[in-house]
Amino acid sequence: MKVTINNTTLHIFEGAKVKDAIRMYYAQQDKSIPNPMPIVRDAFGHTLGVEGSLLPNTILHIEGNF
Repeated sequence: MKVTINNTTLHIFEGAKVKDAIRMYYAQQDKSIPNPMPIVRDAFGHTLGVEGSLLPNTILHIEGNF
């Protein structure tokens, strides 16, 4: 399924969680995942938990410097 994070489109497995998309995003950027995990918001500005499930075509924004 397709998920977009910070204007970067990812193709991730069905049933992926927010944390899976974060890991894939940082891997594509060739960067380490920050500890603690960054704040993630959906297209409507709602904060998401890392255990949250994703739907196809979800748009996410990672906050902070990376």
